[in-house]
Amino acid sequence: MDKNLTAFLVVARTGNLTKASEQLRVTQSSVTKRIANLELEVGASLFERHRRGMRPTPAGKIFLDHATQIDAEYRQSKERVAAIGAAGLSVLRVGAGPLFHLCYIAPLFNELSQNYPELTFELLTDANVRTIPMLLEGTLDAVFGIIEPEALNDSIFVKHMVDVEHGIVMPKSEPAASLERVDPAQFAGKSWVVYTDDPDTEKTISDYYVPGGNMPPNVKVRTTSFTTGLQMVAQGNFVMSAPLQLASNIEAQGLVIRPALKRMKKRGAGLHLRKSSMGFAAIQLLLGTLERIEFAGV
Repeated sequence: MDKNLTAFLVVARTGNLTKASEQLRVTQSSVTKRIANLELEVGASLFERHRRGMRPTPAGKIFLDHATQIDAEYRQSKERVAAIGAAGLSVLRVGAGPLFHLCYIAPLFNELSQNYPELTFELLTDANVRTIPMLLEGTLDAVFGIIEPEALNDSIFVKHMVDVEHGIVMPKSEPAASLERVDPAQFAGKSWVVYTDDPDTEKTISDYYVPGGNMPPNVKVRTTSFTTGLQMVAQGNFVMSAPLQLASNIEAQGLVIRPALKRMKKRGAGLHLRKSSMGFAAIQLLLGTLERIEFAGV
């Protein structure tokens, strides 16, 4: 890709000429010259200096949106050419939310490793808000999580796998634990744990309170560790929202999960891939394996 455009993207991401020159392995003066050349081409100043480094100007922010798309197209075109040339992946990098990393990933990786012994795996357990951008930029090869069409574009292939409904996790000692369904308003005095920054789930919880005139729930802890969330519920005055499909995992921690009285909205979830990577043998094997094996708990 054009070296001036590459320099622009690295400076925009790092916000610092020194860091950008280190990443590009060129001198700071070379980076400055490349940015100046690009500004001359587009006819506008793209960066302004501040105490901590560099930040895009209004024109730079507009240019950054398009430059990011150009960079993604360039990388994905190389990926498609590599797939045609039978260049496979040696490392499969996967992002997954709690439902998928607790129920799907272990049997999936085991099956793949048996059929594709040269393949190694990397797993990042996190929410879509971080994993989908990493998929788009090529840091991850596959993402398992909630399907959010507004966060995707035409370069992403999606395979629906399961509909996710959240319930409320509580200790067995909680009076509501004996009920088949619970009213979230019963937990008005409790603090909530929310898995990472999932705005949809947090809004769903809030919607149970606000229409009735009650105070919105007190979200005290946001965590990227599902296990830590369960520990908070077990040890403190907390409740937590989680997929009902994880009931067996939750019960193993001495807790229970119950559906809400007014059932929470189901949300589709599944596999996300870059279309440009689908020619790779490892990706094809991943898709084939998902069709063949059964997953516990789902």
